Amino acid sequence: MKKEKGLLHDFTLLAILLIPVGIALNFVTSQIVQLLRLPLHFDVIGTVVVSMIAGPWVGAVTGVATNVVTSLTNPTSLFFAPVSIAIGLLIGYMSRAGMFKKLWTTIVSGVVITLITVVVSAPISVLVFGGATGKSVDTVTGVFLASTQDIWTSVFSSSILVNSVDKILSVLIAYIIVKKMSSRYLAKMNYGDPFITH
Repeated sequence: MKKEKGLLHDFTLLAILLIPVGIALNFVTSQIVQLLRLPLHFDVIGTVVVSMIAGPWVGAVTGVATNVVTSLTNPTSLFFAPVSIAIGLLIGYMSRAGMFKKLWTTIVSGVVITLITVVVSAPISVLVFGGATGKSVDTVTGVFLASTQDIWTSVFSSSILVNSVDKILSVLIAYIIVKKMSSRYLAKMNYGDPFITH
């Protein structure tokens, strides 16, 4: 039986129930990174998991909801909701296109997500926050700023450096999580079939 996909069909009961799980995964991993003061984000793993198996729109909702929840402890995260929407949509459409069938295409997907993240987040960081968002990543921006004296170059450079590691690892971790899910559960998700191992 062919599953219908798209905005109207992606919000099944199972997909809706997966949203809070994705939010929790995003929140917990980002809080651990902040506590350890690592210059990473790790705030999209849940969004990526949800987008991979429930679709782009469910992933985008998960991302935005995560931004709302994390804004309770870090108000700056609300301004980065467009980044979460872009990641959720892009991962969902890449999943639909079969980009997560092999490890190397998963890594390529991580690179694509990195580029989108940089293009969307760097202008927000500079225009809204003057380049400093109050996260550990600002240390990397500060190093670039000390050497270049240009805020745009510094923010883009630090964003490329940090997000290259952060987003590729996030996509790989999400890929591993999805691959470990039961075939019975994946069969019930609109986008889960490609991840079922026979």
